[in-house]
Amino acid sequence: MKEHETQEHPSSAPAEGDGRMEEGSDPPEEPDQRRQERHTPGLPHEEQIRLVFLGLALLALLVGFLLDRFTGAILPLFSTMVVAYVGYRRLDAWLDRHR
Repeated sequence: MKEHETQEHPSSAPAEGDGRMEEGSDPPEEPDQRRQERHTPGLPHEEQIRLVFLGLALLALLVGFLLDRFTGAILPLFSTMVVAYVGYRRLDAWLDRHR
């Protein structure tokens, strides 16, 4: 009786086996692709430096604004804006030169 069942569905058995082989070969490729995506950094090192500098410049501008509000002198805010702008331009030129 078992022979009759195997003879009855010979065409479906190899198709299932082939499908399993193809499915079995795909999963090893997918984890490799996932590993590559995990190892790629989000931003290049130069862009990270720029973002850190911009964050520090914004913090300095906030301090300059607070000094302006409490002391009434515009000089700290103005000098902070100038130093942050010129400093970022110089950092940007330096990073472009070392690329």
